[in-house]
Amino acid sequence: MIKIGFIGTGGISYRHLNDLKKIKDVKIVSVIEPNENNFKKFREAYGENLNLYTDQIEMIEKEKLDGVVICTPHTLHFSQIKIALENGVDVLVEKPAVVTYDEAVEIRKIIEKTGKRVVVAYQRHYMPVFNGAKKILKERFGNIIFISGFLSQYYYESLSIRRPWRLDPKLSGKGQLTDSGSHFVALIFFLTNFTPEKIASFIDFRGEKVDMNSAFIVKFKEGAIGSFGILAFDPSFREGLFIWDDRNNVLKLSTNENSYVQFKGEKEIKEIEFFELEVKSPAEDLIECIKRGKKPYTDWEIVEKVSLLSDMVYKSYFENKILEI
Repeated sequence: MIKIGFIGTGGISYRHLNDLKKIKDVKIVSVIEPNENNFKKFREAYGENLNLYTDQIEMIEKEKLDGVVICTPHTLHFSQIKIALENGVDVLVEKPAVVTYDEAVEIRKIIEKTGKRVVVAYQRHYMPVFNGAKKILKERFGNIIFISGFLSQYYYESLSIRRPWRLDPKLSGKGQLTDSGSHFVALIFFLTNFTPEKIASFIDFRGEKVDMNSAFIVKFKEGAIGSFGILAFDPSFREGLFIWDDRNNVLKLSTNENSYVQFKGEKEIKEIEFFELEVKSPAEDLIECIKRGKKPYTDWEIVEKVSLLSDMVYKSYFENKILEI
């Protein structure tokens, strides 16, 4: 029996809870949650008794955990991942896994030292449409020369009502770029494996202490250039990512709109053929890591690149110049 403990039981934790409940030989045994109402709701949703703790090391040792699921405010992730890995436990952590590049580098060193694994909850990386796109880019595209896209959502007003901690940099670390924007940025590196080289950026805080809207241009070491936007003002949610290559092919991706590919010489666009993974979710990925000792589907290198890019977007804005990494 694989034993799992949760650290934090806010709204996002239920996605992982529901996924884990579907997997045989997995038992959630314990929780760290300072809010009594949150704990009671989570226990009721699980349907079995759960032991409540206040100390992470005590929970790991007493329960003999195999893994932890971290769903806490962003700036707490680093220390909680570190404790879990150093105490022999695999991790599933919500995005952003960490909030700075230095934190990402240190976690990588701990992963290498302990041999334990960290799964990051980038749901897009398990979706058939994005894996189908990755297959097309690998098999049918030439050299990628330009990437452009955006993510926008009803972010600011919803946070000020439901999740005000995300407007506090002591808990959120940064703003929309590293919050929901982290999914979008990680997807770029998941699809291309590129490395950012030069960055120029503009940020609009809209009077808050964390970024709301950001625009940035990136030159990648592999030669491609790109322009991107992350927005916190939208009546709902939308995104689009376009990728062009040197053969005059184009691919467009989105979670909520049509995704397609168009090849040179073809007048019509084509739907992207789905590519199904055996592992369907971050929770399944965690359990497979524990059972089989496999690596997470999303390599930690992607986390490092996401945090490096966000650090440089901030630095470029505050120093008012193009930065070279």
